[in-house]
Order: sequence, then C-alpha cells, then structure tokens
Amino acid sequence: MSLLSENQLTDIVDMIVDDYGSRLTGGELSEIAGLILENISGFETVDSQALTQTINEIRKRYDDSVK
Repeated sequence: MSLLSENQLTDIVDMIVDDYGSRLTGGELSEIAGLILENISGFETVDSQALTQTINEIRKRYDDSVK
C-alpha cells in the first residue's frame, strides 16, 4: 500500500519533470524525490523501508512518463 495517493504521486512526478527535466539519472531522481518527500508533513516519521518504496514508485512513474 502506498503512502501517497495516485494523484499525489502523479503531481510529484509532474513537478520533477517540470523543474528538472526528463534526463535525470537514477541517483539524481532518488535524491530529488527524497528532498520533496522530506517536505511533506508526516514523512519525517516514516521508516526507511516505506520511504524507499515510495521513492521507487516515483522512479517508476518518472521512467514511464519520460519514455
């Protein structure tokens, strides 16, 4: 189960593409996604496994959106 809704995940990916483009490396994307998630209320208490899962969801959607 995702910590974010489908719309929230889509909004984050759209924001990343708009602000950083469609040619990010995996590491760059993970770092940016992590920084965005840190600014969402409640994410400061999320365990690392759930955070990693959410970042992976964002990465998959990013990859799908820039193909």
